[in-house]
Amino acid sequence: MNADHMAIMTSDTVEYSQDFFYAQDLKKICHAQVNEFIWKCPTSEEKILTFRTINDTTGYSLSTWYLKSINGIDIAKMDPKTDKPQIQFYVTIDEHRIILSRLYPTYPGISGFEILQFLASLAFQCKFFIDVVDASDISNVYSALYGTSYYGYHFKDIDLTQSFLFKRITVKKKTFLDCFGTKIKSHVHVITESLFESLPQLFDKNIQACENVSVPVEFCPITFSTQKFFYKKGFQYCIDWSLLGGFPGMIRPMSQLFEITSKDMTRIMNKKKQPNINLVKISPDLDNKIIKTYDEIKTQIFDTSFLIKLFSNIFELCFFELEKIKSDPNPEDIFKLYLRPCVMPNINLFLKYRTDI
Repeated sequence: MNADHMAIMTSDTVEYSQDFFYAQDLKKICHAQVNEFIWKCPTSEEKILTFRTINDTTGYSLSTWYLKSINGIDIAKMDPKTDKPQIQFYVTIDEHRIILSRLYPTYPGISGFEILQFLASLAFQCKFFIDVVDASDISNVYSALYGTSYYGYHFKDIDLTQSFLFKRITVKKKTFLDCFGTKIKSHVHVITESLFESLPQLFDKNIQACENVSVPVEFCPITFSTQKFFYKKGFQYCIDWSLLGGFPGMIRPMSQLFEITSKDMTRIMNKKKQPNINLVKISPDLDNKIIKTYDEIKTQIFDTSFLIKLFSNIFELCFFELEKIKSDPNPEDIFKLYLRPCVMPNINLFLKYRTDI
């Protein structure tokens, strides 16, 4: 590739400090001067992201970008029915806007917030607005807890020291777990199958996507696109929201424009991941277990007794881990300490390894 059509930014050209210095390379994206760009995440863990234009062109007023690879490993396309990559955005030069089209954290491992750091840096340097439609699978969670959208929470921040009403709610272990297990297995409608019955189909679809592009089992996101079921059923319906007069209404998906200021950049780029957001391994000895084959996994995901036992044990073990941190967990704890870092990744993990669970 011609060097003029590729921009590279490393820690040598960008320093993340109180008085941020930014290389001019990012502006090349907003002026359609490059068709590939390499970004180094400003985290303690070195992560190199490669973004590329869809049509491999430059010089146009509208360009479409997607995340091609992480640390040189191409991202597996998990939805064969669409041409849209998991992470994609548009840059419109005339309108001075960066439009986020799709944001689905994927494998190799990437968090949504790391992508937002990149977009915030891009918008700040180019003096463009970020345009998003908040229709993410966790929109209802952020709306219920903080009264703001997922993107508003990250781009514009919120005072987490304020007295949120949800903190008065205590989530009781038996009540929550009984409800969680029941909701997963119950029918959504008289003529529809239960989420418990539909999840194997989604798991199988993800496995097939991984097999089609030869992704090793350990890197396959078997639970891709299933989070919304666990969030909705566990968070919305299995917590007693009566103290708030019922579950708070979800913010309707709408277009939001964000102007990123220097104050925003200082906060966004200096924000550290909370320790508990990382994977909580409820079985440390998994590292020594044998990874299953795709055929073995496909057999088990359609085994009702196996899935019932798997889900029940993980729900229970994760709550046990939660109680070590909080004796009286509130809804925020269910989201930040239970569902996100423990239940979801461990379902993915236990599906892949031969264990006694």
